[in-house]
Amino acid sequence: MRVGTAGRWGVGAAVLVAVGAGCGGPVATPAPPATGTSVSSPPSFSAAPSSAAPSSAAPRATPGPVPSNPPIPAGSPGQPRGRGAAPVDGQSPDGVASAFAAATFTYDTALDRSPFDAQVRSAVYTTPAFAAVLTQPLQQGGGAQWNTLAAHHGYTTVALTANHDDGRPPDQLGAAARAYTVATTGHGDNGWTAPLDSQTMYVFLTRTGTATPWQVSRVSFSGGS
Repeated sequence: MRVGTAGRWGVGAAVLVAVGAGCGGPVATPAPPATGTSVSSPPSFSAAPSSAAPSSAAPRATPGPVPSNPPIPAGSPGQPRGRGAAPVDGQSPDGVASAFAAATFTYDTALDRSPFDAQVRSAVYTTPAFAAVLTQPLQQGGGAQWNTLAAHHGYTTVALTANHDDGRPPDQLGAAARAYTVATTGHGDNGWTAPLDSQTMYVFLTRTGTATPWQVSRVSFSGGS
């Protein structure tokens, strides 16, 4: 499942990414709200009050901590079937952004245990700080779409269409942004094929100098099927 972010270009929002429950890709997690905005926590569940509790009632057991699920096991190294090994021009923001977007959504159930493995592969195009977020072990599975893909021993291919929004910030010496409509298609045994997802991905890049390669620093999403 994906969570949409406020603002097409995420103005002022540092967006983190984590694999979600759906096969459609990462979950975009907005930055904390601005000063003066509060977020209410969901109400906690409590037992209905008893009208007459006997004085001799046995003491209540104190609930212990809820055990967390173990992290998703990592998949196997290798080249996913749906993506070639073409070199990427690190001096081109278009080349780096498109390579990152394609890697993020290219899954191969012969190698991967969940969409998280594709996210780890995409981290090679990011800043060290963003890579640390993308490669942090997670506890969510792939969800229904991933299970369907796995049942067909399948893999995905990704079609990117450049999205030239009027609001896209202009390129600067050390900052650039790109947007793509990302369409993901599943392929599997016995000729099975099916469209899985389509959404818009906004990719923000940075670099420290004209001689250094571009790196993805954050992303945001809109849409999604």
